[in-house]
Amino acid sequence: MKLTLYTDYSLRMLIFLALREGRSTTVSDIADAYGLSRNHLLKVALNLGRLGYVRTTRGRLGGIALAQLPEDINLGDVVRGTEDGFAMVECQRSDGGTCVISPACRLKGIVGKAVEAFLAVFDAYTLADIVANRTLLEALLETPSTPPRAA
Repeated sequence: MKLTLYTDYSLRMLIFLALREGRSTTVSDIADAYGLSRNHLLKVALNLGRLGYVRTTRGRLGGIALAQLPEDINLGDVVRGTEDGFAMVECQRSDGGTCVISPACRLKGIVGKAVEAFLAVFDAYTLADIVANRTLLEALLETPSTPPRAA
């Protein structure tokens, strides 16, 4: 199974934003950190906003930030929200496909279980789990360290 680049970029954007802990950043900053296309990431940011994971602020001091706490963002939900679908074989397509053995074939059910198992792994984790190694991630992305929180 393979995730689309769109989902990959969505997860990477969420990781970057989680490292910023509520501080706003720009899509350009994220694109620079990962070496990705700003235009592609703009589309990702808009979709993540529609899905409720990212909040956007317009204007000179605007930018994007997480709209939820990292521990509240389930990876399975993100993957389901950013993928077009999980039709791994033709008979799983929404139009039923054109496979002649489809009425008698058991492959569709087996592949369906495989997809469920694949997504179940993502369901077991949150964005907070991905950024648990914050110091290393910040160094690799060259993001400023998060200021200490007031006690």
